[in-house]
Amino acid sequence: MQMKTYSLIPPCQLIPAQGKVEKYSIEQLGLEDELEKSSNALLGRAWCPGWSKSDKALTEFVENHLLHYSKNRLKLGGESTSLLSPYIHFGELSVRKVFQLVRTKQILWKNEGNIVGEESATFFLRAIGFREYSRYLCFGYPFTVERPLLGNLKFFPWNTDPSKFRAWRQGRTGYPLVDAGMRELWATGWIHNKMRVIVSSFAVKMLLIPWKWGMKYFWDTLLDADLESDILGWQYISGSLPDGHKLERLDDPEIQGMKYDPEGEYIRQWLPELARIPTEWIHHPWDAPLIVLTASGVELGQNYPKPIIDKDLAREQLAQAIFKMWENEAASKPSSSKDRKEVADDNENLAIPKVFLKNKAPRGATSSNDQKVPILQNPKIKSDPPNKKRVKCMDEVEKKQENLRNHSEHTEVSCIDQE
Repeated sequence: MQMKTYSLIPPCQLIPAQGKVEKYSIEQLGLEDELEKSSNALLGRAWCPGWSKSDKALTEFVENHLLHYSKNRLKLGGESTSLLSPYIHFGELSVRKVFQLVRTKQILWKNEGNIVGEESATFFLRAIGFREYSRYLCFGYPFTVERPLLGNLKFFPWNTDPSKFRAWRQGRTGYPLVDAGMRELWATGWIHNKMRVIVSSFAVKMLLIPWKWGMKYFWDTLLDADLESDILGWQYISGSLPDGHKLERLDDPEIQGMKYDPEGEYIRQWLPELARIPTEWIHHPWDAPLIVLTASGVELGQNYPKPIIDKDLAREQLAQAIFKMWENEAASKPSSSKDRKEVADDNENLAIPKVFLKNKAPRGATSSNDQKVPILQNPKIKSDPPNKKRVKCMDEVEKKQENLRNHSEHTEVSCIDQE
């Protein structure tokens, strides 16, 4: 039986509110802190909020840029992506509307025999699908904002050195591609998804920074900071998803730079101190001859930092940390494999640096953030038990990691990386 729908009859006249309605300016409402004004001014130059602007941006992308999306989507600079994520985040665009327009365009291209356009639409719709997958993941496992999906990271010996975390945030690691990405993030509130993978992988794998620290910082700086997408990205990088990065995989930022920014244009845009250095050395200025550095106006350790850590040392430290993680996990669980749980029941909460613990004056029920990140508890950091064994062959580590994930396929680059 078909149900009839009824709409409420509108009132003949609006009833005025009781009492006196006061008028307040934007400044009086306290929607913007004094400390936020400078960064908000930068955001205002990069983004134009509002429904009309978002609708125009969507039309511009579908009509003029979607066709070449498959070819340009991995380029770090320019209009290589849709740049629609902030509009979707704030509700100015609906995912359904974006999907419908792109799908309609894909059908038209298919009927016309336009293989390039059809492929581009497929890649873009897959990226939209990953965004929705993050919501599905958090719906099924709501604790993922606080704990890793796989329990092994509970025992990982993270490096809680605030100075390394600060250098990463400020784009002062000495690795040009990473620094360029972090400076673009601070200036515009947005970076390419490939750059998000690169900078987060550097923080977790090279510096052993707790993944929750990076997730919180992304939440604080990204204009399109959807909590679910943020969680998916950082757990994926940290080896906490069955289909994510291997924990022992460490990507060389120098090689990544040569692959995704071969001419160094992206680096020169965001690192003006390296703008004059030849392309041959721009991804590894520490190897450049002194005469080249002098001619380029680069003085390592002065106007541009030396590498915060040697790549070989970072690999060794990561291998040691992974072995210690497995050792700590084995020591904390019964010998019976039946008691092993794939999903973590609990996780050690590491104290979040003060950059996240800002004390703001109460403003009633409203806030400058439209979503709320659950507050992390900050108990005293417990020291890990001393590791008395040397690092064994990485084959043992890889074997345990493979058993945990139970991959059916092995690819060098995941499709989430590319999207």
